[in-house]
Amino acid sequence: MYGTLQHGQSRHYILQHLKFEKAVLPKYRKVSPPSLGFPFIIRDENSQVNGEIYYGLDDELFQSLDLIEGEGSLYHRILVKVKPQNRQEIECFVYYPDKRLINSYL
Repeated sequence: MYGTLQHGQSRHYILQHLKFEKAVLPKYRKVSPPSLGFPFIIRDENSQVNGEIYYGLDDELFQSLDLIEGEGSLYHRILVKVKPQNRQEIECFVYYPDKRLINSYL
């Protein structure tokens, strides 16, 4: 997670009971348009995004997150490779913005 679901952010209460660790998402950049009120990521070969990996999400929690994030319309849940601290890359889900969202704010 790289936005409002991270520690200290507005929606962290949803994940606060889960184990997590810090990680880096290579080849992406975080964009925070002031008029939007929340960040999103875009692919960028020369950048990276600092975020958090959460463990132990079940289907019910994924369904709740999909609803909150507008999965299928505003965002799409995709698999990416992230680099946890001091470990090999692993695959994780992130919410990637729909093209309409990207085009509206870039």
